[in-house]
Amino acid sequence: MNDAKLEKQKVKLVEAKLMDEQDTLIDFLQASYVERLIGKMGKWKQGWAYFTEERLIIVTGLLNADIVIPYKNIKELEKCSQGFMPIGISITHEDMETGKITTDKISMMKRDKWMSFITEKAGL
Repeated sequence: MNDAKLEKQKVKLVEAKLMDEQDTLIDFLQASYVERLIGKMGKWKQGWAYFTEERLIIVTGLLNADIVIPYKNIKELEKCSQGFMPIGISITHEDMETGKITTDKISMMKRDKWMSFITEKAGL
């Protein structure tokens, strides 16, 4: 990813208050996430995953709340599937707003690479 694209995306994330100015954007890619409907029930939706030095940000679109997960809040990572595709990651973390333990699911290409990155950043 070239520096100009990363800087442009960083500006957008900072303006949206999803990322701190002093944080560094490492990479971003198209990803899917589970929109929570009732309890653990959900529906896979398209979004974007942004990996910074301090957090994972999932931009979900206009109608849903974006998902921001500081690596320090992550308690557990597991592999999961999106339908029959083994490309998902289940992330159990402490919710920044409520303080409750919650689980979000995302899926993307190069899952193992990003699981390793998150594991290292979270100190798991």
